Amino acid sequence: MRLAVTGLVTGLVASLFLASPARADGPEAPGDFTGHGFDTCIAPSQSVMDTWNLTSPFSAVGIYVSGNSRYCGDRYQKNLTASWVTRNAANGWKFIPIHVGRQVPCFKNNPKSRVQKKKMSTNVATARSQAVAEANETVAALIKYGFGPGSVSYLDIEWYARTAACDNVLLEFADAWTEQLHAQGYQSGLYSSGSAGIKVIDEARLAGRPGLTLPDHLWNAWVNKKADTKGGPYLSDSGWTNHQRIHQYHNGVDVTYGGRTLNIDKNFLDVGRGSVPSRRVDPCGVNVTLKAYPTLRAGANRAEVAALECLLKKQKLISTVDTTYGAATVKAVNRFRAKQGWSRTGVATRSTWTALLAAGSRPRVLKQGSVGEPVWRLQRSLTAAGLTPGLTGVYDARTVRAVQAYRKARRLPGYTTTESKVWSQLRSGRTA
Repeated sequence: MRLAVTGLVTGLVASLFLASPARADGPEAPGDFTGHGFDTCIAPSQSVMDTWNLTSPFSAVGIYVSGNSRYCGDRYQKNLTASWVTRNAANGWKFIPIHVGRQVPCFKNNPKSRVQKKKMSTNVATARSQAVAEANETVAALIKYGFGPGSVSYLDIEWYARTAACDNVLLEFADAWTEQLHAQGYQSGLYSSGSAGIKVIDEARLAGRPGLTLPDHLWNAWVNKKADTKGGPYLSDSGWTNHQRIHQYHNGVDVTYGGRTLNIDKNFLDVGRGSVPSRRVDPCGVNVTLKAYPTLRAGANRAEVAALECLLKKQKLISTVDTTYGAATVKAVNRFRAKQGWSRTGVATRSTWTALLAAGSRPRVLKQGSVGEPVWRLQRSLTAAGLTPGLTGVYDARTVRAVQAYRKARRLPGYTTTESKVWSQLRSGRTA
Protein backbone atom coordinates (compact mmCIF):
# COMPACT_ATOMS: atom_id res chain seq x y z
CA MET A 1 0.00 0.00 0.00
CA ARG A 2 1.27 3.46 -0.81
CA LEU A 3 -0.20 4.97 2.39
CA ALA A 4 -1.12 3.35 5.68
CA VAL A 5 -4.84 2.94 6.28
CA THR A 6 -5.98 4.37 9.61
CA GLY A 7 -6.79 2.05 12.48
CA LEU A 8 -10.46 2.95 12.23
CA VAL A 9 -10.65 2.01 8.56
CA THR A 10 -8.69 -1.17 9.21
CA GLY A 11 -11.24 -2.18 11.83
CA LEU A 12 -14.11 -1.47 9.47
CA VAL A 13 -12.48 -3.53 6.73
CA ALA A 14 -11.93 -6.42 9.12
CA SER A 15 -15.58 -6.35 10.13
CA LEU A 16 -16.59 -6.41 6.48
CA PHE A 17 -14.47 -9.52 5.94
CA LEU A 18 -16.07 -11.24 8.93
CA ALA A 19 -19.55 -10.39 7.68
CA SER A 20 -18.90 -11.26 4.02
CA PRO A 21 -20.67 -14.29 2.52
CA ALA A 22 -18.86 -17.43 1.44
CA ARG A 23 -16.92 -17.28 -1.78
CA ALA A 24 -18.78 -18.24 -4.97
CA ASP A 25 -17.79 -21.18 -7.13
CA GLY A 26 -19.50 -19.85 -10.25
CA PRO A 27 -18.09 -18.56 -13.53
CA GLU A 28 -14.97 -16.43 -13.63
CA ALA A 29 -15.73 -13.11 -15.25
CA PRO A 30 -14.96 -12.37 -17.97
CA GLY A 31 -12.90 -15.55 -18.41
CA ASP A 32 -10.86 -16.53 -21.48
CA PHE A 33 -12.20 -14.86 -24.61
CA THR A 34 -11.40 -12.87 -27.73
CA GLY A 35 -14.49 -11.48 -29.43
CA HIS A 36 -17.50 -9.19 -29.22
CA GLY A 37 -19.38 -7.92 -26.19
CA PHE A 38 -21.88 -5.23 -25.30
CA ASP A 39 -22.97 -3.31 -22.25
CA THR A 40 -26.32 -1.76 -21.53
CA CYS A 41 -27.74 0.10 -18.55
CA ILE A 42 -30.21 -2.56 -17.38
CA ALA A 43 -29.49 -6.28 -17.61
CA PRO A 44 -31.76 -7.56 -20.43
CA SER A 45 -34.64 -9.95 -19.89
CA GLN A 46 -34.02 -13.66 -20.29
CA SER A 47 -36.04 -13.64 -23.49
CA VAL A 48 -33.80 -10.98 -25.03
CA MET A 49 -30.65 -12.73 -23.81
CA ASP A 50 -31.81 -16.01 -25.36
CA THR A 51 -32.63 -14.34 -28.68
CA TRP A 52 -29.38 -12.40 -28.85
CA ASN A 53 -27.47 -15.51 -27.84
CA LEU A 54 -28.58 -17.23 -31.05
CA THR A 55 -28.59 -14.27 -33.43
CA SER A 56 -26.08 -11.62 -32.37
CA PRO A 57 -22.28 -11.65 -32.65
CA PHE A 58 -21.98 -10.81 -28.95
CA SER A 59 -20.76 -13.37 -26.43
CA ALA A 60 -20.10 -11.05 -23.46
CA VAL A 61 -22.42 -8.68 -21.61
CA GLY A 62 -21.49 -5.82 -19.30
CA ILE A 63 -23.55 -5.71 -16.10
CA TYR A 64 -23.67 -2.99 -13.46
CA VAL A 65 -23.17 -4.94 -10.25
CA SER A 66 -22.16 -2.33 -7.67
CA GLY A 67 -21.44 1.31 -6.85
CA ASN A 68 -23.38 4.25 -5.43
CA SER A 69 -23.16 6.25 -8.67
CA ARG A 70 -24.79 3.80 -11.08
CA TYR A 71 -27.47 5.33 -13.28
CA CYS A 72 -29.13 1.91 -13.25
CA GLY A 73 -28.64 0.77 -9.67
CA ASP A 74 -30.13 -2.23 -7.90
CA ARG A 75 -33.66 -0.83 -7.88
CA TYR A 76 -33.67 -0.86 -11.71
CA GLN A 77 -31.99 -4.25 -12.14
CA LYS A 78 -35.07 -6.46 -12.01
CA ASN A 79 -33.50 -9.13 -14.19
CA LEU A 80 -30.05 -9.28 -12.63
CA THR A 81 -29.92 -12.20 -10.18
CA ALA A 82 -27.59 -15.09 -9.45
CA SER A 83 -29.94 -17.41 -11.33
CA TRP A 84 -29.89 -15.05 -14.35
CA VAL A 85 -26.10 -15.27 -14.34
CA THR A 86 -26.16 -19.06 -13.98
CA ARG A 87 -28.63 -19.59 -16.80
CA ASN A 88 -26.85 -17.29 -19.20
CA ALA A 89 -23.44 -18.72 -18.34
CA ALA A 90 -24.84 -22.15 -19.22
CA ASN A 91 -25.80 -20.74 -22.62
CA GLY A 92 -22.25 -19.54 -23.22
CA TRP A 93 -22.49 -15.90 -22.17
CA LYS A 94 -19.51 -14.22 -20.54
CA PHE A 95 -19.83 -11.26 -18.17
CA ILE A 96 -18.13 -7.90 -17.61
CA PRO A 97 -18.95 -6.76 -14.05
CA ILE A 98 -18.97 -2.96 -13.68
CA HIS A 99 -18.66 -0.85 -10.53
CA VAL A 100 -19.68 2.81 -10.75
CA GLY A 101 -18.75 4.55 -7.54
CA ARG A 102 -16.96 7.74 -6.62
CA GLN A 103 -15.60 9.85 -9.41
CA VAL A 104 -12.46 11.98 -9.64
CA PRO A 105 -12.83 15.34 -7.84
CA CYS A 106 -12.64 17.20 -11.18
CA PHE A 107 -15.63 15.30 -12.58
CA LYS A 108 -18.64 17.51 -13.30
CA ASN A 109 -22.11 16.09 -12.80
CA ASN A 110 -24.91 16.85 -15.21
CA PRO A 111 -27.30 18.84 -12.99
CA LYS A 112 -30.27 17.42 -14.95
CA SER A 113 -29.33 13.79 -14.30
CA ARG A 114 -31.39 11.86 -11.76
CA VAL A 115 -28.11 10.45 -10.43
CA GLN A 116 -25.55 12.86 -9.03
CA LYS A 117 -22.33 10.88 -8.81
CA LYS A 118 -20.35 11.08 -5.62
CA LYS A 119 -16.69 12.13 -5.76
CA MET A 120 -13.43 10.96 -4.28
CA SER A 121 -11.94 13.01 -1.53
CA THR A 122 -9.17 15.41 -2.45
CA ASN A 123 -7.33 14.05 0.58
CA VAL A 124 -5.26 11.12 -0.62
CA ALA A 125 -5.53 9.06 2.58
CA THR A 126 -9.31 9.47 2.61
CA ALA A 127 -9.57 8.66 -1.10
CA ARG A 128 -7.63 5.45 -0.53
CA SER A 129 -9.91 4.40 2.30
CA GLN A 130 -12.91 5.11 0.04
CA ALA A 131 -11.34 2.87 -2.61
CA VAL A 132 -10.91 0.03 -0.12
CA ALA A 133 -14.56 0.30 0.90
CA GLU A 134 -15.69 0.26 -2.74
CA ALA A 135 -13.49 -2.75 -3.50
CA ASN A 136 -15.15 -4.59 -0.61
CA GLU A 137 -18.56 -3.57 -1.94
CA THR A 138 -17.85 -4.91 -5.42
CA VAL A 139 -16.44 -8.20 -4.07
CA ALA A 140 -19.65 -8.68 -2.08
CA ALA A 141 -21.64 -8.06 -5.29
CA LEU A 142 -19.52 -10.51 -7.28
CA ILE A 143 -20.15 -13.16 -4.64
CA LYS A 144 -23.86 -12.30 -4.54
CA TYR A 145 -24.21 -12.90 -8.29
CA GLY A 146 -22.13 -16.08 -8.20
CA PHE A 147 -18.84 -14.97 -9.76
CA GLY A 148 -15.88 -16.97 -8.58
CA PRO A 149 -12.43 -15.89 -7.39
CA GLY A 150 -10.22 -14.52 -10.14
CA SER A 151 -13.13 -12.53 -11.58
CA VAL A 152 -12.52 -8.94 -12.61
CA SER A 153 -14.54 -5.94 -11.44
CA TYR A 154 -14.15 -2.90 -13.70
CA LEU A 155 -13.99 0.45 -11.93
CA ASP A 156 -15.94 2.96 -14.05
CA ILE A 157 -14.22 6.37 -14.13
CA GLU A 158 -16.09 8.87 -16.27
CA TRP A 159 -14.35 11.53 -18.35
CA TYR A 160 -12.98 14.53 -16.51
CA ALA A 161 -10.88 17.57 -17.38
CA ARG A 162 -7.43 16.49 -16.27
CA THR A 163 -5.34 18.30 -13.67
CA ALA A 164 -2.23 17.06 -11.88
CA ALA A 165 -4.07 16.96 -8.56
CA CYS A 166 -7.04 14.98 -9.91
CA ASP A 167 -4.77 12.58 -11.80
CA ASN A 168 -2.90 11.90 -8.56
CA VAL A 169 -6.09 11.17 -6.61
CA LEU A 170 -7.22 8.78 -9.35
CA LEU A 171 -3.90 6.92 -9.30
CA GLU A 172 -4.03 6.55 -5.52
CA PHE A 173 -7.67 5.42 -5.63
CA ALA A 174 -7.00 2.90 -8.41
CA ASP A 175 -3.95 1.58 -6.54
CA ALA A 176 -5.89 1.00 -3.32
CA TRP A 177 -8.85 -0.48 -5.24
CA THR A 178 -6.57 -2.92 -7.06
CA GLU A 179 -4.65 -3.99 -3.97
CA GLN A 180 -7.84 -4.62 -2.01
CA LEU A 181 -9.34 -6.73 -4.80
CA HIS A 182 -6.12 -8.73 -5.01
CA ALA A 183 -6.19 -9.26 -1.25
CA GLN A 184 -9.60 -10.91 -1.61
CA GLY A 185 -8.66 -13.10 -4.57
CA TYR A 186 -10.21 -10.99 -7.33
CA GLN A 187 -8.80 -8.94 -10.18
CA SER A 188 -9.00 -5.25 -10.97
CA GLY A 189 -10.12 -3.55 -14.15
CA LEU A 190 -10.35 0.13 -15.00
CA TYR A 191 -12.87 1.53 -17.48
CA SER A 192 -12.47 5.14 -18.62
CA SER A 193 -12.34 7.47 -21.56
CA GLY A 194 -9.12 7.05 -23.47
CA SER A 195 -8.18 10.70 -23.02
CA ALA A 196 -8.84 10.64 -19.26
CA GLY A 197 -8.35 7.67 -16.92
CA ILE A 198 -6.80 5.33 -19.49
CA LYS A 199 -4.12 7.79 -20.49
CA VAL A 200 -3.47 8.70 -16.84
CA ILE A 201 -2.82 5.08 -15.87
CA ASP A 202 -0.69 4.39 -18.94
CA GLU A 203 1.40 7.51 -18.40
CA ALA A 204 2.01 6.45 -14.79
CA ARG A 205 3.10 2.99 -15.97
CA LEU A 206 5.48 4.46 -18.55
CA ALA A 207 6.91 6.83 -15.96
CA GLY A 208 7.42 3.99 -13.49
CA ARG A 209 5.41 5.60 -10.70
CA PRO A 210 6.81 4.16 -7.46
CA GLY A 211 4.53 1.81 -5.54
CA LEU A 212 1.69 1.84 -8.08
CA THR A 213 -0.13 -1.48 -8.43
CA LEU A 214 -1.55 -1.42 -11.93
CA PRO A 215 -5.06 -2.65 -12.77
CA ASP A 216 -5.05 -6.12 -14.31
CA HIS A 217 -7.26 -5.04 -17.23
CA LEU A 218 -7.89 -1.75 -19.02
CA TRP A 219 -11.20 -1.01 -20.75
CA ASN A 220 -10.58 1.81 -23.17
CA ALA A 221 -13.58 3.94 -24.20
CA TRP A 222 -12.40 5.23 -27.57
CA VAL A 223 -15.20 5.58 -30.09
CA ASN A 224 -13.54 4.95 -33.45
CA LYS A 225 -16.04 2.27 -34.58
CA LYS A 226 -13.29 -0.34 -35.05
CA ALA A 227 -13.70 -3.68 -33.30
CA ASP A 228 -10.20 -4.34 -32.02
CA THR A 229 -8.14 -3.72 -28.88
CA LYS A 230 -5.77 -1.11 -30.25
CA GLY A 231 -5.19 1.79 -27.86
CA GLY A 232 -4.79 4.57 -30.40
CA PRO A 233 -3.32 7.80 -28.97
CA TYR A 234 -4.35 6.88 -25.42
CA LEU A 235 -2.98 3.44 -24.61
CA SER A 236 0.50 2.52 -25.80
CA ASP A 237 1.21 -0.85 -27.38
CA SER A 238 3.63 -1.83 -24.61
CA GLY A 239 1.02 -1.98 -21.86
CA TRP A 240 -1.59 -4.59 -20.96
CA THR A 241 -0.45 -6.85 -23.78
CA ASN A 242 -1.27 -10.28 -22.33
CA HIS A 243 -4.99 -10.50 -23.12
CA GLN A 244 -5.79 -7.62 -20.74
CA ARG A 245 -7.82 -5.22 -22.88
CA ILE A 246 -11.37 -4.28 -23.76
CA HIS A 247 -12.13 -1.59 -26.31
CA GLN A 248 -15.46 0.23 -26.25
CA TYR A 249 -15.54 1.30 -29.88
CA HIS A 250 -19.13 2.45 -30.49
CA ASN A 251 -21.62 3.63 -27.91
CA GLY A 252 -25.23 4.62 -27.46
CA VAL A 253 -26.55 2.78 -30.52
CA ASP A 254 -29.86 0.97 -31.04
CA VAL A 255 -29.18 -2.54 -32.31
CA THR A 256 -31.70 -5.22 -33.31
CA TYR A 257 -31.19 -8.99 -33.51
CA GLY A 258 -33.96 -11.53 -33.87
CA GLY A 259 -36.51 -8.73 -33.68
CA ARG A 260 -35.31 -7.59 -30.22
CA THR A 261 -33.79 -4.11 -29.89
CA LEU A 262 -31.41 -2.80 -27.22
CA ASN A 263 -29.53 0.47 -26.81
CA ILE A 264 -25.96 -0.64 -26.25
CA ASP A 265 -22.30 0.20 -26.24
CA LYS A 266 -20.26 -2.13 -28.45
CA ASN A 267 -17.03 -3.63 -27.16
CA PHE A 268 -14.27 -5.92 -28.36
CA LEU A 269 -12.54 -8.06 -25.75
CA ASP A 270 -9.24 -9.88 -25.53
CA VAL A 271 -9.13 -11.19 -21.95
CA GLY A 272 -7.94 -14.09 -19.80
CA ARG A 273 -5.96 -16.32 -22.14
CA GLY A 274 -7.96 -15.16 -25.13
CA SER A 275 -9.87 -17.71 -27.20
CA VAL A 276 -7.60 -20.75 -27.00
CA PRO A 277 -8.35 -23.65 -29.37
CA SER A 278 -8.77 -27.12 -27.99
CA ARG A 279 -6.28 -29.72 -29.10
CA ARG A 280 -7.16 -31.18 -32.48
CA VAL A 281 -8.25 -34.79 -32.10
CA ASP A 282 -7.49 -37.25 -34.88
CA PRO A 283 -9.95 -40.16 -34.60
CA CYS A 284 -8.64 -43.57 -35.64
CA GLY A 285 -5.17 -42.00 -35.62
CA VAL A 286 -5.98 -40.48 -38.99
CA ASN A 287 -5.90 -36.80 -39.93
CA VAL A 288 -9.42 -35.76 -40.94
CA THR A 289 -8.61 -32.03 -40.95
CA LEU A 290 -7.86 -31.55 -44.64
CA LYS A 291 -7.39 -28.47 -46.77
CA ALA A 292 -9.75 -30.03 -49.33
CA TYR A 293 -12.12 -32.99 -49.41
CA PRO A 294 -12.03 -34.51 -52.90
CA THR A 295 -14.65 -36.64 -54.60
CA LEU A 296 -13.64 -40.27 -54.13
CA ARG A 297 -14.84 -43.47 -55.79
CA ALA A 298 -13.99 -47.14 -56.11
CA GLY A 299 -10.34 -47.75 -56.97
CA ALA A 300 -8.95 -44.65 -55.27
CA ASN A 301 -5.80 -45.26 -53.24
CA ARG A 302 -4.77 -42.13 -51.33
CA ALA A 303 -4.57 -40.68 -47.81
CA GLU A 304 -7.99 -39.01 -48.07
CA VAL A 305 -9.61 -42.47 -48.31
CA ALA A 306 -8.42 -43.23 -44.79
CA ALA A 307 -10.02 -39.99 -43.55
CA LEU A 308 -13.30 -40.95 -45.26
CA GLU A 309 -13.24 -44.47 -43.83
CA CYS A 310 -12.50 -43.11 -40.35
CA LEU A 311 -15.61 -40.92 -40.53
CA LEU A 312 -17.62 -43.92 -41.75
CA LYS A 313 -16.24 -46.01 -38.89
CA LYS A 314 -17.48 -43.39 -36.41
CA GLN A 315 -20.93 -44.00 -37.96
CA LYS A 316 -20.44 -47.77 -37.40
CA LEU A 317 -20.62 -48.36 -41.14
CA ILE A 318 -17.16 -49.87 -41.67
CA SER A 319 -14.62 -51.61 -39.47
CA THR A 320 -11.31 -51.26 -41.33
CA VAL A 321 -9.48 -48.00 -42.06
CA ASP A 322 -6.85 -47.91 -44.80
CA THR A 323 -6.09 -45.90 -47.93
CA THR A 324 -7.88 -48.17 -50.42
CA TYR A 325 -11.39 -47.43 -51.68
CA GLY A 326 -12.51 -51.03 -52.06
CA ALA A 327 -15.80 -52.92 -51.98
CA ALA A 328 -16.22 -52.43 -48.22
CA THR A 329 -15.82 -48.67 -48.65
CA VAL A 330 -18.35 -48.59 -51.47
CA LYS A 331 -20.82 -50.52 -49.32
CA ALA A 332 -20.30 -48.20 -46.34
CA VAL A 333 -20.70 -45.09 -48.49
CA ASN A 334 -23.90 -46.47 -49.98
CA ARG A 335 -25.29 -47.25 -46.54
CA PHE A 336 -24.55 -43.68 -45.45
CA ARG A 337 -26.06 -42.27 -48.64
CA ALA A 338 -29.21 -44.32 -48.08
CA LYS A 339 -29.50 -42.95 -44.52
CA GLN A 340 -29.36 -39.47 -46.03
CA GLY A 341 -32.05 -40.31 -48.61
CA TRP A 342 -29.58 -40.17 -51.50
CA SER A 343 -29.10 -42.60 -54.40
CA ARG A 344 -26.60 -45.46 -53.91
CA THR A 345 -23.87 -44.35 -56.31
CA GLY A 346 -20.97 -45.56 -54.17
CA VAL A 347 -19.29 -42.17 -54.61
CA ALA A 348 -18.17 -39.88 -51.77
CA THR A 349 -19.00 -36.39 -52.98
CA ARG A 350 -18.68 -32.95 -51.38
CA SER A 351 -22.13 -33.50 -49.90
CA THR A 352 -21.02 -36.81 -48.38
CA TRP A 353 -18.00 -35.21 -46.75
CA THR A 354 -20.02 -32.20 -45.55
CA ALA A 355 -22.59 -34.39 -43.79
CA LEU A 356 -20.06 -36.82 -42.30
CA LEU A 357 -17.85 -34.03 -40.95
CA ALA A 358 -20.79 -32.21 -39.33
CA ALA A 359 -21.92 -35.30 -37.40
CA GLY A 360 -21.63 -35.17 -33.61
CA SER A 361 -22.90 -33.14 -30.69
CA ARG A 362 -24.63 -29.89 -31.58
CA PRO A 363 -23.95 -26.97 -29.21
CA ARG A 364 -26.62 -24.34 -28.69
CA VAL A 365 -24.62 -21.74 -30.59
CA LEU A 366 -21.14 -20.97 -31.88
CA LYS A 367 -19.95 -17.47 -32.72
CA GLN A 368 -16.80 -15.40 -32.95
CA GLY A 369 -14.50 -16.35 -30.10
CA SER A 370 -15.95 -19.84 -29.62
CA VAL A 371 -13.52 -22.73 -29.25
CA GLY A 372 -13.73 -26.47 -28.70
CA GLU A 373 -14.27 -29.66 -30.68
CA PRO A 374 -17.49 -28.43 -32.36
CA VAL A 375 -15.54 -25.52 -33.91
CA TRP A 376 -13.12 -27.98 -35.49
CA ARG A 377 -16.07 -29.95 -36.89
CA LEU A 378 -17.74 -26.82 -38.20
CA GLN A 379 -14.59 -25.65 -39.96
CA ARG A 380 -14.04 -29.06 -41.57
CA SER A 381 -17.64 -29.30 -42.72
CA LEU A 382 -17.64 -25.78 -44.17
CA THR A 383 -14.39 -26.58 -45.99
CA ALA A 384 -16.02 -29.64 -47.53
CA ALA A 385 -19.03 -27.50 -48.44
CA GLY A 386 -16.74 -25.35 -50.61
CA LEU A 387 -15.79 -22.48 -48.29
CA THR A 388 -12.56 -21.33 -46.62
CA PRO A 389 -13.21 -20.92 -42.89
CA GLY A 390 -9.64 -21.72 -41.90
CA LEU A 391 -8.74 -24.75 -39.82
CA THR A 392 -7.67 -23.23 -36.52
CA GLY A 393 -10.11 -24.49 -33.91
CA VAL A 394 -11.08 -20.88 -33.18
CA TYR A 395 -14.26 -19.29 -34.53
CA ASP A 396 -12.39 -16.28 -35.84
CA ALA A 397 -13.12 -13.55 -38.39
CA ARG A 398 -12.38 -15.90 -41.28
CA THR A 399 -14.84 -18.46 -39.94
CA VAL A 400 -17.42 -15.70 -39.49
CA ARG A 401 -17.13 -14.81 -43.19
CA ALA A 402 -17.48 -18.45 -44.20
CA VAL A 403 -20.57 -18.89 -42.02
CA GLN A 404 -22.14 -15.77 -43.50
CA ALA A 405 -21.45 -17.06 -47.01
CA TYR A 406 -22.95 -20.44 -46.14
CA ARG A 407 -26.04 -18.88 -44.59
CA LYS A 408 -26.51 -16.74 -47.69
CA ALA A 409 -26.12 -19.74 -50.00
CA ARG A 410 -28.67 -21.70 -47.96
CA ARG A 411 -31.03 -18.68 -47.70
CA LEU A 412 -30.76 -18.48 -43.94
CA PRO A 413 -30.89 -15.19 -41.99
CA GLY A 414 -27.64 -13.28 -42.38
CA TYR A 415 -26.32 -13.70 -38.84
CA THR A 416 -22.73 -14.58 -37.99
CA THR A 417 -23.70 -17.42 -35.65
CA THR A 418 -23.87 -21.17 -36.08
CA GLU A 419 -26.96 -22.64 -34.47
CA SER A 420 -29.40 -25.47 -35.18
CA LYS A 421 -30.46 -24.26 -38.64
CA VAL A 422 -26.86 -24.20 -39.88
CA TRP A 423 -26.04 -27.58 -38.38
CA SER A 424 -29.18 -29.10 -39.93
CA GLN A 425 -28.15 -27.90 -43.38
CA LEU A 426 -24.59 -29.18 -42.97
CA ARG A 427 -25.73 -32.57 -41.65
CA SER A 428 -28.02 -32.84 -44.65
CA GLY A 429 -24.97 -32.42 -46.88
CA ARG A 430 -26.04 -29.05 -48.26
CA THR A 431 -23.05 -27.33 -49.85
CA ALA A 432 -22.46 -23.62 -50.47
